[in-house]
Amino acid sequence: MNREFHESAGQPPIGQLIRSARQQLHLSQYALADRLARVSGRPTVGRDRVARWERGRQVPRREWRRWLAVVLEIPPDRLDAGAVAARQQNRLGQAVATTRGTEHSGTRRQQGTPALLPVFRSRVQAGILAATLLNPHRAFSLTELADHAGGSLASVSKEAKLLEEAGILVTRHEGAIRLMRAASDKPTIGPLTELIRVTYGVPQIIGEEFSRVAAVARIALVGTWAERFAGVLGPEPDAIQLRLTARPDATPDPAELHAAATRARRRLHRPVQFSVAPTRDHTRLPHRRAATGTLALPRQRSATAVVRIAPFEESAAPVGDAWKAGADVIARLLSSGQLELFSGPGADGRPYFDAAQRHLTAAVEVAPGSPRSAFILVCQAAHTIGCGLLAAQGLRPAAGSSGDVVSQSTIAQFGEQFEHLELLRQRQATLNYPTGRDNTVTAEDVDGALPAIEALLSTARDIALRLDLFV
Repeated sequence: MNREFHESAGQPPIGQLIRSARQQLHLSQYALADRLARVSGRPTVGRDRVARWERGRQVPRREWRRWLAVVLEIPPDRLDAGAVAARQQNRLGQAVATTRGTEHSGTRRQQGTPALLPVFRSRVQAGILAATLLNPHRAFSLTELADHAGGSLASVSKEAKLLEEAGILVTRHEGAIRLMRAASDKPTIGPLTELIRVTYGVPQIIGEEFSRVAAVARIALVGTWAERFAGVLGPEPDAIQLRLTARPDATPDPAELHAAATRARRRLHRPVQFSVAPTRDHTRLPHRRAATGTLALPRQRSATAVVRIAPFEESAAPVGDAWKAGADVIARLLSSGQLELFSGPGADGRPYFDAAQRHLTAAVEVAPGSPRSAFILVCQAAHTIGCGLLAAQGLRPAAGSSGDVVSQSTIAQFGEQFEHLELLRQRQATLNYPTGRDNTVTAEDVDGALPAIEALLSTARDIALRLDLFV
């Protein structure tokens, strides 16, 4: 037992290896199970088996480790060592596996403390914060957080409870489902979000930006950041390095790649370096480990040169005519932390415009009986229209930003016709104080504001069709 422990103490359990490799390949547990079924010829393998492997409830047999090595691009001997570490961990308990370390190629590994940013309690906690703080408008179930953070339901529940007690997360229940999201009214949320964004938020941000490039088939994080994320101690990464794989039938547009790199650099405050290579079928070829610790692609009989593109300078980024006006104001608000960039499915103004329309419809219905309530709905619709124009560009107010950031951004880009957003914002602020002089609302106020905001909504829908992500 002692000999086995010393051989595996510096090696992460196989569940961690599988999860880390799967996430680097941007595969879901379902996708991994599907690939295993295809290469092994065994259609019975499913997502539940992958989940048991990753959570350490089951160690994959040797035959499955061979197929995992092919699909996940991990040397078989490393998976074998991970299996030994997992069995040892199950016998001696989690404390042994996470507190002991051994020298490996001159570098000390620690599995308990996150090497990327050791101020956090654990990688599970960091994963929960990355999921919730970088998606402030979304609520997560425990199962979703476990998938994001790569931990068991028990550990995720424990860490989430601690974060809730600290006021970082808020919880609500829908039946038996417990949903958690980031708090929005704490002064510490903004700085904590920025800290998470530049560390454990790297995979999400890189995935959001580069997945929008049509011909990119796979995105892999490599280099120093990937080593820190994997638990190898060392210097702080000074750049984010990517390996992009193109689809066999297409070539990524360089302008789109440069725009994605520029946005990622703005969000991560680090240079983003990437290379692009065509898709290669290496499922039948032996694995080879590169000197840097990343998986090297095996040699092919007909070699194809890798296209290397240097980090893109922001000043040369393509700028769309639709949002060239006011770009200096947006850049200033981004640099001051009032605005933040985001991407993915949420970068769409249509849901905001639809919500604004519902506010206006409700205002018409309640106006006869409660002009004050109707006017507040109109004010909220105006604010939502501004948020929609920003969202269409991948922009949103940052946590703790000033109240006028939406109207200020919208007016700077789209002109004085949107000054109603600021006027109604100021008027709504006075309505929050019942004893103020300007807190009386009449039917005439509603009749004057409603047509103006309805016209702005129509204009905003037209403008949004011409918008692209802000670079």
